[in-house]
Amino acid sequence: MRTEEMYLGQTLEPVLREPTAAPLVLRHYAFADEWFKLNATFDVDGDLIETDAIGETFAVNCDVSTPLTWVGADATAVDLFLDVLVSADGSYRVIDRPEFEEACSRELISRAEAVHAEAGLTRLLHWVTTGRLQDLLADVPGHVASQAPAPLPFSRAPMSDVPAVAPYARSTW
Repeated sequence: MRTEEMYLGQTLEPVLREPTAAPLVLRHYAFADEWFKLNATFDVDGDLIETDAIGETFAVNCDVSTPLTWVGADATAVDLFLDVLVSADGSYRVIDRPEFEEACSRELISRAEAVHAEAGLTRLLHWVTTGRLQDLLADVPGHVASQAPAPLPFSRAPMSDVPAVAPYARSTW
């Protein structure tokens, strides 16, 4: 689903650590008016599940990021290093603060973006603690997960080739 205000997409992903396991559905949410994006893990029946894809168990990986912008048909947002991992029971933990602080000191994140990132983290934690995140996840019918396509191939490019995300050039700088 694409609007100017929101992107909602999903892909069917293999479980890399367990090649014989059933694939999982990774659902992506990005917002034009929020400084975060969400990646939630579901089974193919649409039930929220926990994974340990990065060595920590969670059901939703929330990235503090720049707001959603569109570059042609592509949804873009710059990850600002702070993450919130949310378990299926609603408990959460904030991770990667040292990486965020290092990115700020190396000027990978502007001062203005750092201020917005902290405010975005506060709003995100409000979503988690008030149930708004869980309500958003429940808004998509379970059967939709079974329709998830395989992920598209991608290639890496230098940030200078993509001004919409490059430091000193992106609109949020």
